[in-house]
Amino acid sequence: MMRSLWERSLWVSALLLASLAVTLLATWSRLGGRQPDLKSLPRGVEPQHEWFAEMKVGPWFSTNTLRQLVATTNPINPFFTRYFLPPPPPPTKRVELLYQGCFESSDGIRKAYVRLGDQLLVLTNGAKVVADHLVQDIGLDVLSLTNAAKVTNLLPFNLQTNLEVPAN
Repeated sequence: MMRSLWERSLWVSALLLASLAVTLLATWSRLGGRQPDLKSLPRGVEPQHEWFAEMKVGPWFSTNTLRQLVATTNPINPFFTRYFLPPPPPPTKRVELLYQGCFESSDGIRKAYVRLGDQLLVLTNGAKVVADHLVQDIGLDVLSLTNAAKVTNLLPFNLQTNLEVPAN
């Protein structure tokens, strides 16, 4: 069984004993061999702890105070920051589209007549109609448009359709 450094070294034990003696001597010389003078409290008077008095703690637990805490809904969150908010959506505009039919050329290419507001457009598959909307498929009764987000919009024949597109 191994003994620790404190048990094996005579010098460490002597140093510990000397430091204890110095501490005892400093304490004894500071007190002068007598007890410190402590004033006693007057008899019959007990110290008042105002912060524990029932008059001040009582309102904390009253029903009115608790109702005010419950009534507070949607308070401002101290951990809310505007730094991580996403940017606002881009501005959009509404356009009126009217599919007025199609024809097929002798080469087999279909072309569609689309009225954009007051303007008449003659478009083929893959042509840009408005903003990022392209012609995907030309049918006799339906014209299908798709945008960059792969959202498909169907324009029925001879029926006015409102489409919301980016304002750019």
